[in-house]
Amino acid sequence: MAPKTLTSTEAPVTPYDGCGKCLLGLRRLSRVRASTSSPERQMDYVLSAAMEVGGHIIAWADDWEVSGATDPNTRPRLGPWLRGQQGPFDGLVASSVDRIGRDVLEGLTLA
Repeated sequence: MAPKTLTSTEAPVTPYDGCGKCLLGLRRLSRVRASTSSPERQMDYVLSAAMEVGGHIIAWADDWEVSGATDPNTRPRLGPWLRGQQGPFDGLVASSVDRIGRDVLEGLTLA
């Protein structure tokens, strides 16, 4: 049985306020199962990292059952944000680079 995942509506968010630290929280799993990096653990890392820089999460781009090989621009939840279809944000926060893309180079191309 797959672990319960917090949905984007259950994970804490605050509205975009133009403070310069309005961050999009990223969580991704190729396969949702007990042995993976749990969505809850990823959320904890993201929230901690956002707080460390004085930022806040305005929304979550949760891509479940999405391979790390998928271009971030075409991911179901992240892609619309990157293409400017979801609204403004100041940065991305993920629990690790491989939650953003397959490797560091792919993550850097998002800039």
